[in-house]
Amino acid sequence: MNTPLPMNQALQVFAMRAAARAEAEAQSSYRNFLIVAPGPAGAATAPDEKVRELAQHLNQDGYAYVAHPSQREMEDDPSGVRYLPLRHDLPAFGVMTAVIVIGDPAWAALAAATYPEADIFLM
Repeated sequence: MNTPLPMNQALQVFAMRAAARAEAEAQSSYRNFLIVAPGPAGAATAPDEKVRELAQHLNQDGYAYVAHPSQREMEDDPSGVRYLPLRHDLPAFGVMTAVIVIGDPAWAALAAATYPEADIFLM
């Protein structure tokens, strides 16, 4: 059975993109994880202990970042997790592996638009 030419071309493009992605992942062993913890509206408290534990766990497999509205400026904790201010948009990264959004579908939608290659999780 012959596959139509446009389908062949689409399959070739897909295969080339998959190969390029695999090659880039092999060359680059680092992974970026972003946790977006917006908290309730007007929240002024720091991310809870579960968010900190998750960030520290993810930091073992790459670089973990936590964006939260109570964070005034960029700051690293002793384990290497980077805390970032969360304002009206998400931090800009070259490559994001996964984004975990805590309890806010609007931020999850923004994360999907901002980081189209990343896996987005709404928890």
